Amino acid sequence: MRWGINLRGDLAKLDDAEIASRFEALMADREALFLEMPRNDVLKAAYQSGLSVWMGRGPLHARVFYKLHGFLVFGGPFKYFRNRLYDLYLLDCELRDVRDEIKRRVAQKKNHPGHVVSHAN
Repeated sequence: MRWGINLRGDLAKLDDAEIASRFEALMADREALFLEMPRNDVLKAAYQSGLSVWMGRGPLHARVFYKLHGFLVFGGPFKYFRNRLYDLYLLDCELRDVRDEIKRRVAQKKNHPGHVVSHAN
């Protein structure tokens, strides 16, 4: 599922419909952002292949750490295209966190069928 320390208690507090809605909205945002980026750019290709962010989300899973890591890797808002990669990285981290929360809930429901699961930390 994930390696690292999960600091995303905010996702655990959402109900199943809210988490599904968030996932769909993030996917739409990611697709739109990716399509507006130049097609034949080396940085975009490096990002997609995982070369520019080889560490992934890092050991601490929280938005503040994603923003710091993205700033260090992509330079934050100093260049337009790099800023697009920064935004894409943040969306991808958020998507992975939501996906991991969905997987956690599915596994929990499989292990405890018929049991009402509390999503709050």
